Amino acid sequence: MLDRYWKKAVLTCCVFLGSFNLEAGPRLQQKNWEIGPEVFHQTYEEPGVMKEEGVMYGLQGAVEFHDFMPGPIHLLRVEGAYAWGEQDYTSGRTGDIDDIEVSFFEVRGILGHDIHFQNGVVTPYVGFGYRWKEDRAGGMVSTTGALGYDRESNYSYSPIGIAFEADLEKGWSIGGRVEYDLFWDGTQRSCFSELHPLNSDLVNDQNEGYGLRASLRVTRELDETFLLAVEPFWRYWDIEQSELGDFDEYNPFLGKVVQRTGYEPANSSTEYGVKVVLFF
Repeated sequence: MLDRYWKKAVLTCCVFLGSFNLEAGPRLQQKNWEIGPEVFHQTYEEPGVMKEEGVMYGLQGAVEFHDFMPGPIHLLRVEGAYAWGEQDYTSGRTGDIDDIEVSFFEVRGILGHDIHFQNGVVTPYVGFGYRWKEDRAGGMVSTTGALGYDRESNYSYSPIGIAFEADLEKGWSIGGRVEYDLFWDGTQRSCFSELHPLNSDLVNDQNEGYGLRASLRVTRELDETFLLAVEPFWRYWDIEQSELGDFDEYNPFLGKVVQRTGYEPANSSTEYGVKVVLFF
């Protein structure tokens, strides 16, 4: 396992350091703060097991510094996002549950290297991210009578990507990014303790997977202080089957608690939506 982590770490550093021999220049627009709402459709699927999907509403923001230190690292960026919504669960095994409350939080730190060209800039970047998601189905009952329970997932990963920005005429510009997310580790908690007071939660470690992201942004200069952008985006996660985990479960037929083993199936998440961003 340590060998796998070292290989990922070396790959991350090589991708970032490989851009340092390129000529750097100033950023097009030195706007250090951004904030705005986003809306997206999210689908989580365990093939052959279940699917959960719905519309999420969120708020995202970032602070960005350019040329903050001497050397090849020109960009320091910190991003945060929070989203909430309701999603519908469907399963051929356990039935359907509608309107499950879902919340999502993510924070990322990024270092980048600005490469200036005529009327534009390209920025290779690398960083570290943490993603948290919770499904609150505890106390709900499916169409087959199965009891729901809360689920919590945690991902740690390194974003590796390229952002670009180019000036157009009359205060307009276009930009975007393409990104690969190097998955380091994940933890999935299934709150079986909500099904019976003698049960324990199942916690599974997730070690393999990856993420992808892409977006395209059109920006309009409002005045000397503010810019406004519209940015469609797509995000994707593909996570392999987890490691096995032990949990306690009360068996009503035996009248006692027995120890069982479970895992989190291979799964994927897809998000597509749009956000509106105010830069200042």
